[in-house]
Amino acid sequence: MNAGLPGTGIGGIFYLASALAMPLREAYRRARGRKVGNWRVVAAQLAIAGGILGAMWVTGWLLGLALKAARPITGLGISLPPGNVLRIATVTLALGTLAGVLAGVELLRLWVGRRRPTRAGRQRAALPGKAAPAGRADPHVGHERRRVALLLLLGLLVPGPRGALAQSPGRLAALLARADSAWAAKAESIAAREYAAVLAADPENSHATYRLAQLTRDDPAAALRLFRRYVELEPEDPWGYMAVADALAHAGRYTEALHSYDDALRLAPGEPEAVAGRAKVFPRARAAAPAVTPLVSGTRDSDGNSTFRLGASAELQAGRPLRLGVEASRDRVTDGVATAGLAQLALRAAWRPGRLASVEGALGGTRLEPSNGSTTVVPTGRVRARWRSSTHGPTVDLRAQRSVLAASPLLVDNRVVRTELRAVVEIPVARALKLRALGRTALLRDNADLNHRSTLGGVLAVALSPVIELSGQVHEIRYSHASTAGYFAPRLGQIVEAGSYVELETPSGWLLALDVGAGAQRVAEFGGQPGAWSRALRWYSLITAPLAPGRALQLELEAENSTIAREAATTGPWRYGSAALSLRWAL
Repeated sequence: MNAGLPGTGIGGIFYLASALAMPLREAYRRARGRKVGNWRVVAAQLAIAGGILGAMWVTGWLLGLALKAARPITGLGISLPPGNVLRIATVTLALGTLAGVLAGVELLRLWVGRRRPTRAGRQRAALPGKAAPAGRADPHVGHERRRVALLLLLGLLVPGPRGALAQSPGRLAALLARADSAWAAKAESIAAREYAAVLAADPENSHATYRLAQLTRDDPAAALRLFRRYVELEPEDPWGYMAVADALAHAGRYTEALHSYDDALRLAPGEPEAVAGRAKVFPRARAAAPAVTPLVSGTRDSDGNSTFRLGASAELQAGRPLRLGVEASRDRVTDGVATAGLAQLALRAAWRPGRLASVEGALGGTRLEPSNGSTTVVPTGRVRARWRSSTHGPTVDLRAQRSVLAASPLLVDNRVVRTELRAVVEIPVARALKLRALGRTALLRDNADLNHRSTLGGVLAVALSPVIELSGQVHEIRYSHASTAGYFAPRLGQIVEAGSYVELETPSGWLLALDVGAGAQRVAEFGGQPGAWSRALRWYSLITAPLAPGRALQLELEAENSTIAREAATTGPWRYGSAALSLRWAL
């Protein structure tokens, strides 16, 4: 409908103006000596236009009479037209609207026409591997510009959904077609606005609901809400359930995603995309499911000390970013003569608010059972926070820990407790080059003494590939004074080594991680000068063997041969080895 003349749209006004101008155009062509058209056609079009105008005038005259006759009955308090409702203002408004549309189209044609490539340019662009010349518009880009520009012009000329529906219910279909055109042209912001306008006018429109959900994937919560609304509107469409499952999987709600895939397969058994999506989510759901992990480990060093540990842990998902659990273990420490024991119990939690940040920790206590028979309980715990600015950006790793040194029965008898803070900052210098700075400070308290240990280190790492890294490392360790509590505490220890880290993972879930280092170190005891450089070797490996989704067997092997250990050596030159076997079993 056109505001001004009832019963006529922009197309109707354009037809009337064109029909009335046809005689003038033919007369102009005859005066210029050009070939003229068929006057019968001109006369017929002129007659049709005259009939339409006459019918409009009669309609306006009848409406005027009807309103004048209804005034005494309805008590209208407004001034009425003397005879015909069609006034000069209405005709002016209709013709002005038509003139605005024609002017906009002509301006748009001129703007687009300037960027139309020549025939030679089109031929060059059609050749494979030939790029468009500099300064010459790409015909595909020009085509997309024309489509987007036309959509913008339509957005200005076509009234809003509420006004359109007030004039004619058929406008909703036109509005939806305009939104679909924007979707086909990949004008996502325009399409999102138009689909939202459709839903504002018709909240039950399932097509607009699904499309708007696809366009709001940057807002996972809004997309999930819209996909669920689509499922309510179209409960027999399996693709709606698959879309909900995909949104739930992206939100880390894997169990709910599995249920939604099951609903899709119930409606469409054997649908390949539903089967593949469920297979992809299932291992993640098992990994996030409640699980128990039994553990057995053993260590032995060159001083004859050995430790045997039995333990287990249990954990469950308390929410998407939070996981809670409990862990317990019992250690038996012996040197072949004396035997001591430890029993540990702690509650633990892991919070992962995003892919690039995590916080995890445990809080509990350790009961010491020295070889002399007296027992005591020591509060222990740990916390670790990791943050990365981006996938290849700076990284910060902070740790705090309070634990019992239990590498020998003598350490347990002296109740040596270490409270430590540790920080690692990684700064990428280039795509494959990274700098790491390490700092550690610890207090070691026993029955009769308090010692301080500090460590500073620097690492230059080069990534040879996504799975292999080589590094050069320098570390310096200092103690405030010597100790007789059972651990080696020199005045100074210096380590220089080359390291390598390798991490390999197969599509089936097998994982192999190796962290090895080889170099030299020297030690200076209190009251003495640094000694000669000696070798320093270390090895750590992790092997994970998948048994089923959410179930895996894990083996850790560690060894060290050095004068001063990074953790706590019991004497001077020291060799150490350990092995730990655990089984994660998702329930």
